[in-house]
Amino acid sequence: MITILENLGDLRDFEAEQIRAAGVRTYNIDLANAVKNFQQRHGLKPDGAIGPQTRQWLALSPQSRIQVLALNAQRSRMWPEAPSMLIVNIPNFEMNLWLDNQHVLDSKVIVGRPSRRTPVMSTNVASVVFNPYWNVPMSIMRKDILPKAQRDRSYLHRNGFAVIRSWNSSEQIPIHTIDWRLMNAKSFPYRLRQKPGNRNALGRFKFNMPNDQAIYLHDTPAKRLFAKETRAFSSGCVRVEQADDLAMILLNHSGVTEQRVNSLKSRTKTKTVGLQHKVKVHLIYQTAWVDKQGW
Repeated sequence: MITILENLGDLRDFEAEQIRAAGVRTYNIDLANAVKNFQQRHGLKPDGAIGPQTRQWLALSPQSRIQVLALNAQRSRMWPEAPSMLIVNIPNFEMNLWLDNQHVLDSKVIVGRPSRRTPVMSTNVASVVFNPYWNVPMSIMRKDILPKAQRDRSYLHRNGFAVIRSWNSSEQIPIHTIDWRLMNAKSFPYRLRQKPGNRNALGRFKFNMPNDQAIYLHDTPAKRLFAKETRAFSSGCVRVEQADDLAMILLNHSGVTEQRVNSLKSRTKTKTVGLQHKVKVHLIYQTAWVDKQGW
């Protein structure tokens, strides 16, 4: 491992020679610091623990590293830079925002789970929704929510869901009139909508982005998941830890005052505010990048 870390630049030549000369046969503080540096450069948690991901990257051959770098160099050319842009790097679970060539915000994000991946795309943020309703997509309704409603008759009411007659109607169907014993999730004829509030899956903010896959950025009530190292838990949309700051910064950039934003945040009413200055959004899949130190 000393040779690998030395070849990769995480151990300087004289440090590696000192460790060899001392006859170190155990994992000491010098090696731990080198591993932390290696982990930091590879987007891993810099804890010094040599877990499965760290072992995988340490074992990567020089030829494989060249291939990874070449692939990522090609990917980076797919996303044209702009003075103002928001980038979500899916495998790194991070979001970065630049406005007028200034780096203004970083945030952890939660992306799609392996079976419901967040797609790579380029679009823009068109508006910010305060206290959004959640119109539940058919796939999530059938796979996730209706099975829970069939097992627990109070689930929909307890979590603020309303049963709506159709996508072309706003008529509500009283939940108690539905015989859930006879209801098949695959042939459920209605749609579901969750009202704004503390249990709403979108949290306090939704960031609308024009695309044909119904993907958007949003807040979340499940803040505890941001403490996880690997954050692939969503059904495809991107949950933003710093959603409150993101809303304020984007709206200020479009001329909406801080006082106005705070006023809208203090209310419970749903309100959509269009952005006069739309910001480019790139959802990318980059497994190698240049950091602030030039690594």
